[in-house]
Amino acid sequence: MTTGAIIRLVLQALVFIAWAFLTYRMLVTLRTRSEQQTGQASGGMLAQFKHWMKSDEDKQDRKTLVFLTFVLVAMNLMNALGTAT
Repeated sequence: MTTGAIIRLVLQALVFIAWAFLTYRMLVTLRTRSEQQTGQASGGMLAQFKHWMKSDEDKQDRKTLVFLTFVLVAMNLMNALGTAT
């Protein structure tokens, strides 16, 4: 494995860890809000997801998560195309 491949793999792992952390934090936020509103853990998750997608208070987290998702997809494509040639 070349040095460039190792660096790409480490960077991809770091991006994935950040993405997984933000995704987990989003799910915990949705569950907490759902429990506060309905008293049940899973009753209003879809409504809370819609609120999370539109609310100004979650705008920064939403933008960061979308950005990291695109970066992760792009890195996966680059790795797949790089190994295919």
